[in-house]
Amino acid sequence: MLRLRKDIPLFPGGRKKAFTLSTDDGVTQDGRLVSLMKKYGIKGTFNLNSGTMGHKDRLVQSGIDVSHYKYPREDIARIYDGFEIAVHTVSHPDLARIPSSVVSYEISADKKALEDIVRHPVRGMAYPFGTYNDNIAQIAANCGIIYSRTVKDTLGFKLPQNFLFWHPTCHYCNKQRTALGEQFLAPVSDAEYKEPLLFYVWGHAYELDAYEGWDSIEDFFKLISRRDDIWYASNLEICSYLKATEHLIYSSSGEYITNPTCQDVWMQIDHKPYRIPAGATITVYWEN
Repeated sequence: MLRLRKDIPLFPGGRKKAFTLSTDDGVTQDGRLVSLMKKYGIKGTFNLNSGTMGHKDRLVQSGIDVSHYKYPREDIARIYDGFEIAVHTVSHPDLARIPSSVVSYEISADKKALEDIVRHPVRGMAYPFGTYNDNIAQIAANCGIIYSRTVKDTLGFKLPQNFLFWHPTCHYCNKQRTALGEQFLAPVSDAEYKEPLLFYVWGHAYELDAYEGWDSIEDFFKLISRRDDIWYASNLEICSYLKATEHLIYSSSGEYITNPTCQDVWMQIDHKPYRIPAGATITVYWEN
């Protein structure tokens, strides 16, 4: 009898869904956002410009007039403790409009400056203004970046085909955000499960000032948080975990699967969840 086996990655704990937040620029409004994230158990990533830390100005454009103050370098480790910080370049230029050598500097120097603050490798990034191309992505990869976020909303929950072109689900202030949240929360049976689902929201905390969005974002956190079937993770945790699933080693028959990585991996095989511990081999039994 023909066996149509399906091996589909699951998130840690056998979950089918993950949620993450991505926030740019390192403005002082991040402190309020961090407090809300901690209150509701939301995890995420803050993308910082090392060359503008401590700057004090206002952002005035398209009807927006809000504080655009940046945290000074000495406050970064304390403010973002417990959260991933990632590259957003030194000075926030449009990377598509500067020479490749300057792109390399903007990424690598920002990465180095952030690593000196957090004292561990920084591996993620968000493109300033959301501008990118193949050359910029390759330069980022050469600098040690394994993922980079765009600003192209998908309004869906699919994983990226290439993490260097990681398109989010929607912006903080997207009018469809709550409806997307309710759609995301709908239960998914083992039989219906086709691929991991990721809800990825991005923005700038100053926009929550500009558009009076603080109550709205808190209501959204109430809706989406504290769900046992959702993995709340940083951008890097999600990227690293999914890359680990790609390193599984299969025997010729698929009966034995070895996990050579340092983290446990979960897979759904024939509608059943399997945990594959770090460094271990499991046997997948075919039940008639």
